[in-house]
Amino acid sequence: MTEPATAAAPSKLLRAAIALLSRRDFSRAELRSRLLRAAGAQADQGEVERALDAAQAQGLLSEDRLIEGFIRTRQARFGPARLRYELSRRGISEDRIDAALSLAACDEYAVAHALWVKRFKSYSSDDAREQARQARFLASRGFSHDVIRRVLKAAR
Repeated sequence: MTEPATAAAPSKLLRAAIALLSRRDFSRAELRSRLLRAAGAQADQGEVERALDAAQAQGLLSEDRLIEGFIRTRQARFGPARLRYELSRRGISEDRIDAALSLAACDEYAVAHALWVKRFKSYSSDDAREQARQARFLASRGFSHDVIRRVLKAAR
């Protein structure tokens, strides 16, 4: 009698996983967390893993697709440090992040300069507070200090 209940649980979890994945891509760690929260106290780690395996086997759960889309949509607004941080927060391994960022190979300086021009349009070399504000803006976007220094120096 417990066999049908156990068999129904992964399908219920799989349906929940499909519903979540229909909205956006998730990493395996993110989806595991969401499914465990949705299942509540009756959640069994093994059942959740079977549902994740089934979603991955069907091609619904793909971390490669998540990483690719994530970098493609955000690399025009953020530097590599920010992209690395956001992907690691989503449970992606450092090796996969390094590989994906090296494949993306965007020009960090060009992106930072384009963001600076869009946001500030001018440089006030006399005002140290304004210079610091502009540097903080670029740093918060994940650009290295060398790139920030080059952008602000070129703007003078």
